[in-house]
Amino acid sequence: MQHSISLKKRLLTLLIAAGFLLGSVFAAGSETSAATSRLKVSPTKKTIYVGKATTLKANKKVRWSVYKGKKYVKIVSKSKYAKKITIKGLRNGTSYIKAKYGKKIKKVKITVKKKTVSSNVPTKITLAATQNSIGVGDHCSVYVKSVSPSTASKAVTYSSSNEKVATVSRSGLISGVKDGTVTITATSTKNNARKATIKITVLKTLRGTVKLTASLSTEEKFPKGKVACLWIPVPETDANGSQTVSPSSIKYTAKHATELKITTDSAGNKALYVKWDENTDPKDRTVDFSFNVVRREIIRPANMQALEKGTVDKEKMAPYLKETKRSGSLTSGIVKETADKIVKDAHATTVYKKAYAIYDWVCENLRRDNSTPAIGSGDVQYILKNTDNGIGKCTDVNAVFVALCRAEGIPARSVYGLKLNAMIDNPNTPYVQKCKPQYYLPGYGWAEADVSALLKLPDIMGHEDDYRGKNVSAEKAQIWKSLKDEYWGSADDYWMMLSAGGDITLSPKQDEKTAADAVLNPDGSVKNYGILNDNGTLHYFIYPYAEYDGHYLKNYGTTEFDYKYSFEEGNDDCGC
Repeated sequence: MQHSISLKKRLLTLLIAAGFLLGSVFAAGSETSAATSRLKVSPTKKTIYVGKATTLKANKKVRWSVYKGKKYVKIVSKSKYAKKITIKGLRNGTSYIKAKYGKKIKKVKITVKKKTVSSNVPTKITLAATQNSIGVGDHCSVYVKSVSPSTASKAVTYSSSNEKVATVSRSGLISGVKDGTVTITATSTKNNARKATIKITVLKTLRGTVKLTASLSTEEKFPKGKVACLWIPVPETDANGSQTVSPSSIKYTAKHATELKITTDSAGNKALYVKWDENTDPKDRTVDFSFNVVRREIIRPANMQALEKGTVDKEKMAPYLKETKRSGSLTSGIVKETADKIVKDAHATTVYKKAYAIYDWVCENLRRDNSTPAIGSGDVQYILKNTDNGIGKCTDVNAVFVALCRAEGIPARSVYGLKLNAMIDNPNTPYVQKCKPQYYLPGYGWAEADVSALLKLPDIMGHEDDYRGKNVSAEKAQIWKSLKDEYWGSADDYWMMLSAGGDITLSPKQDEKTAADAVLNPDGSVKNYGILNDNGTLHYFIYPYAEYDGHYLKNYGTTEFDYKYSFEEGNDDCGC
């Protein structure tokens, strides 16, 4: 009996032990299953910048959502039920992204910040230049006009796209080497990804020294005992930058002159006035005059028409809108009627379009007459009544353009000067004077319209009827069209300006007796080659003007006194 009880106890013990063993096995299995189903997300927190994106990952395919702070981040992935998603920062703040798997949830803290940029590093650079075009051998400066933010450093390094055209120094000094266009680049020293550019045009340039010798020393013509006077045009720097005359280079000597000074005439031109009194020996009536000039080509801007801004200031431009002794009426008669018809036929409404219509008409309807003495005189009404005949030379052609423009309220002027290339090619030629017209475009300034140079070209190439008219070939018609375009708004570097305007009273005023020296037609009008108006004023001031005993001395062609211009290239004076 006792043995039976003992057996039962042992059996019970074994059963209990087996139960514990099975429990342990089942417990171990449960722990393994739980470990396998645990949800993991990485990272658990993240800082990103506004506008930037980042990726979140999970170890299971979960459902993602913005749990809190939807205005700070957004999910940008196409699917929100995946093992990974991409989120993007919207604005400063804190948000939470929720990952859900069954009933299990994990949260990721996202902090969004705005990336701060050092206030010393520019995000934008703007360049400017003291000039956008310079001549060969000239200089200008480029500089940083502004940076963003305004507290950023303006320190940059400069480079040129073509140093054979222009170089640029570390400080931004640009030097013209050869005609052409370059791009100057400025790169921030704080961030070489920040750059700015500006284009600089280098123009063809002619520089040199102009000399003039003049005298009234021929005793047979100009004996002692009478007063002799001489006015010589003195050039100035042009406001549009095409011409620079160094004031310090202007030199003159007339050792025995009783007066020797620079004066200003009624049109604003400068002149060297020389006077020898009645006691001066004829052989001592000599003067030497010289100056340095830099002349640059003029290139018409591609957008010139768009540069017209505002309207004509009639008060300021009054000298360039008035009638002259030889323009005829600008308010009625043939000049006004012709101008109105030209503008109407062209449907022109702006200053630019009106001026071009007049330029085109003059080019197509006027002819040169090389038999005209000197450079002509510019009797506009006579020319318009005789367009089928030769009408003269540059003064005549230009006078028509100027008068027609003024009749339409467009400021215009004739400008007078020297052909530097004529003095280079043929040092002995006496024909070095030339004039051309300009009109004033509001917002731009004085603009070229060199009809006289254009109308001279057929004389060189062949008869003008071969280049314009109804029966010309397409090839020659295209040549003529191209030439017209070339002389509209552009000019070469071989001409320099001495003076402008007409009906000029010199300073000191020319003698009253000169009015009687004007050469008149039978009807009392001035002949087409007359430089003097019938009141003694000068129709233009391009030649040295001289008087002996109060009378005008012929100063063109076979002159009544001696003078000669010469030009030597290559002075080192910058014209500053």
